[in-house]
Amino acid sequence: MTKKILSLIFAAVLVFAAGITAFGATGDVYFDTMLIDYPDILSDSEETELEARAWEMTKKYHCAVYIMITDTLEGMEAWEYNELLHSELSLGYGAEKSSITLLLSTGERQYDIAAFGYGNTVFTDYGKDEMAERFVEYFAVDDWYGGFTSYLDSCEEYFELALYEEPFDVSTDNGGGAGFVGVIIAILISCVVALVVCLIFRAQMKTAIRATEAHKYAKKLNLTNQYDLFSHRDIHRVYNPPQDNNSGGGTTVNSGGFSHKSGGF
Repeated sequence: MTKKILSLIFAAVLVFAAGITAFGATGDVYFDTMLIDYPDILSDSEETELEARAWEMTKKYHCAVYIMITDTLEGMEAWEYNELLHSELSLGYGAEKSSITLLLSTGERQYDIAAFGYGNTVFTDYGKDEMAERFVEYFAVDDWYGGFTSYLDSCEEYFELALYEEPFDVSTDNGGGAGFVGVIIAILISCVVALVVCLIFRAQMKTAIRATEAHKYAKKLNLTNQYDLFSHRDIHRVYNPPQDNNSGGGTTVNSGGFSHKSGGF
């Protein structure tokens, strides 16, 4: 294990020790420091606000909500680094160690969302994709506080849906319904435009007069040679689009019990 990872873990342990005084020890949360900002990209007031909000959601929904910030992944993939922190710090809530963790590396400008236990139920593959689209817009312009606020907003939204309705997924995304309506409207508009064009052409044809003699259509031709020339050929191909593994919704869990969403910004 590299010195950088050890330093991050050591910093986390120090914050954890201070957190026992601030929040009080609990047997449900194995590691009750919800935010570790190793490169110190957040102000003290921002850290306090974000961690307090994450802690409230953790207690309310019985699933630990974490934010882990580092300045390097030490040559690892973001998801590998995230799982290593879970293992070393024993992150999670309850016997299942349920959690949702957003890991951010400012050095590689990479992120990873890792869910575990009950987190896999609440945060589906589709849900994590949509969550990432929201906070990446902030991280892309180095608005760290805005990005983490967006992440916590999504967490709260997903927890509420899972608690009172169904987890946020392809079939329960209201935005998906709006998109379908948009497609229908676009089709109807296209049909109306096509109808108007046809009516215009039909009106223009009213001045045409039908000829009663064939010679009016024919031209005098003097044919001396006759042959066939193939100028082109028609080729018909059938496109088979790739299968979308997430089209049916749900959560893809690896052998370690984690589900992930990683990317850059």
